[in-house]
Amino acid sequence: MIEGYSEEEKESAIHFHYDRNERINNAPKIVQDFYSGKMKVEKGFFKILVANKFNRIMLFTVALFFVVVLGVNFLQNPTLGVCAGFECELNAFAYGDEILAQVKIHALQKSLRDKNFRIDEYVAEKKEAAAIFDFLDGEGEIATRSQKSGFLQKNEFFLRTNVPNYDIIKVRAQVEILGERVELSANVKR
Repeated sequence: MIEGYSEEEKESAIHFHYDRNERINNAPKIVQDFYSGKMKVEKGFFKILVANKFNRIMLFTVALFFVVVLGVNFLQNPTLGVCAGFECELNAFAYGDEILAQVKIHALQKSLRDKNFRIDEYVAEKKEAAAIFDFLDGEGEIATRSQKSGFLQKNEFFLRTNVPNYDIIKVRAQVEILGERVELSANVKR
């Protein structure tokens, strides 16, 4: 870049002539292929994502990561738990001016439970299942606590409680069956 000329030099200024063909001949192979039309530019979002090997690998990696994150979120359901061969499920919902919470308890299928599991004996001996319900407000503080218990049964049974609505948004339940404990949590459905 020439910033200025003296008066004598103005007539003898340097002129640069650009030769496009010479520049393309000296360019790398990929540039030559682009200008000659041998290289096609992919158009469209999906075509670009699968245009070359690196893009396909990255697309596969992102898709796999997405599936793993979704799978973990769905498989780690905090409303479900297993305790001493029984499956427990916590539900909480608003009805009128009250929050109702229940833990549904039923024995696991034979294929999933321990070989020493004796439901008939547990029912005959009147073994108990107990649950402590913590009703949490918007700040995560315990607004109310309730405790319920019942005898184990062959079929499904419920431990239920209800409290007045103090802007409760979440319920936690600690279920104890045959000396084992599991903690469940559920958002209040409105």
